[in-house]
Amino acid sequence: MKYLLSELTPGATALAVYDVQSWGVPSYANVYILTQGDQAVLIDAGARVYEGILKAALQDIGLTTEQVRTVYLTHGHWDHVEGAAAFRQAAKFIHREDLVLVPETLAPQFSLFTDGGVGPELQFGGRDALAVIHVNTHSPGSVALYDAATRILFVGDFFCFFGEELPEGKLVSDSEVVRAGCCQYVAGQAAQGGWEFERFMAGLEKLLPYEPEFFCTGHGVVLQGDIRRFLTSLYESGKRNAGKK
Repeated sequence: MKYLLSELTPGATALAVYDVQSWGVPSYANVYILTQGDQAVLIDAGARVYEGILKAALQDIGLTTEQVRTVYLTHGHWDHVEGAAAFRQAAKFIHREDLVLVPETLAPQFSLFTDGGVGPELQFGGRDALAVIHVNTHSPGSVALYDAATRILFVGDFFCFFGEELPEGKLVSDSEVVRAGCCQYVAGQAAQGGWEFERFMAGLEKLLPYEPEFFCTGHGVVLQGDIRRFLTSLYESGKRNAGKK
């Protein structure tokens, strides 16, 4: 497997593993690394087969697995969870609704996010705490995490680019073409309607107050630049096209 590393801001790095085996279709699977001093935090941990890649990527940015102090999961699916087993010394957190999805051998290592937003477990290295937003789409316990220090919004698979190529081969992009495609996708889902779309819109609405510079999903390209406008465009596309067929 190949991987790409891209520094988003000082102290924040995106890792994208190009996986051609796990799903039957090739896709990038993303893990994010936040650092402060000699401490590191992972946002999602990938699949178990990524363990060697995770170690190599950490070495690339001057870290060891022992320096990963915390693992935060955006949701409980195997391709985001199982890699956490490599970080035995790290504290691990997941939303209570998704704990049932974690393998039995790994579940006892996990604690639960504090409901309703910021909790002391989301502080590290003197940074401000990360905000936890329960978006409840893709899985019952899916959350987004917002890091005000870096202005990064991590959304997991709430909205992602699974199976898609990177625009111009770049992991980080300000592509307006990608943004327009996302709005068209939401418009199509709005026209179909249904409870899943309603839940998506409710989760999306919770993200609108934040002012991120980066939109980091569980698979594929990282979008950069005026993400609040992008999120607002998605929401307006959903509202405008709801019920149209």
